Amino acid sequence: MRNPVVFMYSGQGSQYYQMGRELYEFNSTFCRCMNELDSIFQDITGQSLVDILYGSHRKGEVFKRTLYTHPSIFMVGYSLSQVLKERGITPDYVLGTSLGEYISYAMAGVLNVEELMTITVQQAMLIEDKCQSGEMLTVLTNHDYYHQNTFMNRNSEMVSVNYENHFVVSGGIPNIAEIRDCLNSNNIPFIKLPVSHAFHSALIEPIKVPFEQLLKGKKFKKPQIPLISSLSGQIVDRISSSDFWDVIRQPIHFPEAIRSLDHRKKYMYLDVGPSGTLSNFIKKGINNDAVSLSFSAMTPFQHELKNLDNIISLMPQRKSNQLQNREEVRNMITYVFPGQGSQHKGMGGALFDEYSDLTSEADDILGYSIKELCLEDPQRRLNKTEFTQPALYVVNALSYLKKLKETKQKPTFLAGHSLGEYNALFAAGVFDFGTGLELVKRRGELMSKAPAGGGMAAVIGINREKVRHILISNELTTIDIANFNAPNQIILSGPKKDIDQAARIFEQYGVERYIPLNVSGAFHSRYMREAAISFAHYLDMFEFQAPTIPVVSNVHARIYENSDIKINLIDQISSSVNWMDSIRYLLGKGTTHIEEIGPGRVLTKLVDTIRSETEPLILVEEESKPVERANNAQWKEMKALTLGSEQFKKDYNLRYAYVTGSMYRGIASEQLVIRMGRAGMMGFFGTGGLKLERIEEAIINIQSQLSNGESYGMNLIHTHDNEALEETNVDLFLKYGVRHIEASAYMSVNMPLVRYRAKGLWRDSDGNTIIKNKIIAKVSRPEVAEAFLNPAPERIISRLLELGEITQEEAENLRQVPMADDLCVEADSGGHTDQGVLSVLLPSMIRLRDEVQRQRGYRNKVRVGAAGGIGTPEAAASAFILGADFIVTGSINQCSVEAAISDSVKDMLEQINVQDTGYAPAGDMFEMGSKVQVLKKGVFFPARANKLYELYKQYNSIEEIDPKSRKQLQEKYFKRSFPEIYEEIKTALLKSNSEVIEKAEKDPKYKMSLIFKWYFRYSTRVALDGDESQKVNYQVHCGPALGAFNQWVRGTELERWRNRHVDRIAEHLLNGTADLLNTRIRGMFVNE
Repeated sequence: MRNPVVFMYSGQGSQYYQMGRELYEFNSTFCRCMNELDSIFQDITGQSLVDILYGSHRKGEVFKRTLYTHPSIFMVGYSLSQVLKERGITPDYVLGTSLGEYISYAMAGVLNVEELMTITVQQAMLIEDKCQSGEMLTVLTNHDYYHQNTFMNRNSEMVSVNYENHFVVSGGIPNIAEIRDCLNSNNIPFIKLPVSHAFHSALIEPIKVPFEQLLKGKKFKKPQIPLISSLSGQIVDRISSSDFWDVIRQPIHFPEAIRSLDHRKKYMYLDVGPSGTLSNFIKKGINNDAVSLSFSAMTPFQHELKNLDNIISLMPQRKSNQLQNREEVRNMITYVFPGQGSQHKGMGGALFDEYSDLTSEADDILGYSIKELCLEDPQRRLNKTEFTQPALYVVNALSYLKKLKETKQKPTFLAGHSLGEYNALFAAGVFDFGTGLELVKRRGELMSKAPAGGGMAAVIGINREKVRHILISNELTTIDIANFNAPNQIILSGPKKDIDQAARIFEQYGVERYIPLNVSGAFHSRYMREAAISFAHYLDMFEFQAPTIPVVSNVHARIYENSDIKINLIDQISSSVNWMDSIRYLLGKGTTHIEEIGPGRVLTKLVDTIRSETEPLILVEEESKPVERANNAQWKEMKALTLGSEQFKKDYNLRYAYVTGSMYRGIASEQLVIRMGRAGMMGFFGTGGLKLERIEEAIINIQSQLSNGESYGMNLIHTHDNEALEETNVDLFLKYGVRHIEASAYMSVNMPLVRYRAKGLWRDSDGNTIIKNKIIAKVSRPEVAEAFLNPAPERIISRLLELGEITQEEAENLRQVPMADDLCVEADSGGHTDQGVLSVLLPSMIRLRDEVQRQRGYRNKVRVGAAGGIGTPEAAASAFILGADFIVTGSINQCSVEAAISDSVKDMLEQINVQDTGYAPAGDMFEMGSKVQVLKKGVFFPARANKLYELYKQYNSIEEIDPKSRKQLQEKYFKRSFPEIYEEIKTALLKSNSEVIEKAEKDPKYKMSLIFKWYFRYSTRVALDGDESQKVNYQVHCGPALGAFNQWVRGTELERWRNRHVDRIAEHLLNGTADLLNTRIRGMFVNE
């Protein structure tokens, strides 16, 4: 039984000149339908819309006049639908957005197509005649921003929310211009839509009455195909004249329309609009547990006939097979494209005049003359990164088109060096010329802003193994390898002073030459990560086609997978260019001819060297891939970015399913949280043991640094004897709009936690409960997990209502959702621990989650993550294999640059192994005997803390303790007398908590516990401060995961903690995990 097919139609903003041109020229059905509808346009206006659409205008030119865009969108969508129907694909549902609803009306038989075409043209004429001009913007950030920005919500209308970080506003030209300035100043990306009027806003109200007059007397039939309306977000069984008006005036509810379908089924979504916009929204925003398919028949990248064939086949996996088949072509030819360093004044020559249309398009995109830059360079800008990269891209691209024109033969393979890879992707049809130039322009701008003080150098005459040995053995840990160009040509990248100082060291090892390069930054190194992250956000605006010719990736020296295009382009900025192995790989595939396309002969010389000095790279496992696919058709190569739950990453706006846990007393510092947020991950600030003022200071600092939608969170720790402290923390979080908290040490749900949850709940227009205040609950016991998996207890809801702390609406919302969005199952870990085993706990918690989900039927499933003992790829891999949606690390981050603990402690932690931790009583739960895991190597704290607990259990007062033990405690442990300690405690507590002192005066055992617990606070303080004289008393919460991590990174740059930044730790761990999983899984299915 086939999957239900949904035809989707987009509206204004999706159009462009030349849309459907390939179909118009080569498909008779499309051409006939377009001409028939064009005759109606000609009858009304005296003009041919086909001539306007397919005339001299280039695709990249702005196409926004409403008289032309309105009917052309209708014509193209309807004509393409007829092509699909002729090929045997008929819709089970039709769905339109904005003007696209008119096409769905035509397909469903509400009116005949001639009447609807006439109405569309007449409406466009009314708009041009009676409505003032306006503009629309797509804003790429969370839609909360609209409500928070007073100017924006007063001077525009939000007309659609297409997914979490994508909404559209509409308004007058001056107001939208000011909104653009505001967005620019806040570094919030946006796209100005190609429209001439402010659709869906009050600015089109002037046509309401005359348009309704046009519809008088029309008889609307009942839809013959289920019609999903983006007005109501529901399937409708009748259409009225008011719907025709609302289509262009009211907001669009596309996500709600999609959710109205029964998502127990698997659907085939076909975007039958010009741009593939709705298909992209499906991929970004659909909330669907079933695996539905989404295709675009038409995009600005053309390939319309190929896209149509793919849809007809309904077998997208054949793409990769087609790529493989091409590898069997005899006389294999590879084109390679050069990168920076190949540019020179005069490059391009006559190409600019020969391809004048593309040259003009480049000028429009860049804002300057590309021909003048390349041929004359009057302002000496050609060697500046932000100008070099677009110039090389254009010249490479035109050179390729010239080569195709001359030879009429496409290559078998493509590759490019750094920037040149964009030309390879252009040649493979991944994006068109203009899109590629937009990407390269932004890439160049970001790379030109590389941190000051960066440098690069070429090392000639030694191989990569020798280079790595020199870097490691001389502790040149700030230097990365940027390029593996040839067997004996390696490029280094790093701080310029370190690059310069390294020259002497390399010369001692007998290199032929060590050449500092004239560059503006440390390209292809860790120092470009900020640029890579910014580029990742920019790439979210684009969707790419599958390569029609295999492209070899710089990063991996392997052929691009369709799903890896964005990931590779992001990684390429901060990763090494593995050019030598890329060429060896191509030679191993049997390529017979490698030709450089573009200026210079840099790559030609490198290829000749690689051919003569190395062997082809022949991969046996690749030859086994057909067997692998046959046995395991569902397995897909894993990347760090693809590990874990996609929904988790979407909900928290993350690139990776990776979180750093809170470490108490601010050891998980602001700097740690900020760095994680900027890297596309999330860190929780360690609030435990800090005063309210310090926590508030941290929130303000973090929010000021993470102002572009990056994620962060705060720890809310349960204090079993002081719920008021939790209340004040919750007040603070609500005051500053903290949306993510890590709830730890809870044995049950309490009032502060429920109140925090309640204040972040609201209902959307469909009555769904929306959760803004998200809770990740750390759990290690099933009964605690169950409390968080269920809604808030009724007794707490009732009590909060009585106290007036929540409203009736908030109470009702609380009853509809679980108390946690995510559970973090915590196995044996540093700090407080129940010493659980992850392989036992995690499957049990997942089963418990599934059981509660079945009982409750929540709209969104609670995700389950893993923490405790994760410090190596093996540990992380086991967590993901056990079913973890995300992982949380702790101990390994304490030994990082950003951790707010003394260098003295970090020096000790850097040296530990897996056996160097132990258990001690927890100071905050001393009387209960709760345990914490702490550093054991080099300190006496665990032994001394355990001794104190044994004495506490044995005696009822200080005075009862034997004289020898009392002397030992005062002289060796505490370095002061019991009375001195007690006076210090009294001084600290008399003003703030005098009842504690009163109790101590009456209860000698309680007094003893206060004195003993002083030692725990003292041991923490000296560790945080790095008091070397008290090193033996350091209390450092830590688990064996750090010892395992130390063992894993020994001999690498991460061996020293001063090179361990939390984001680097995370990426290193996740990349290692993905590689390990791929190796293990491949080994299960490939016979060796």
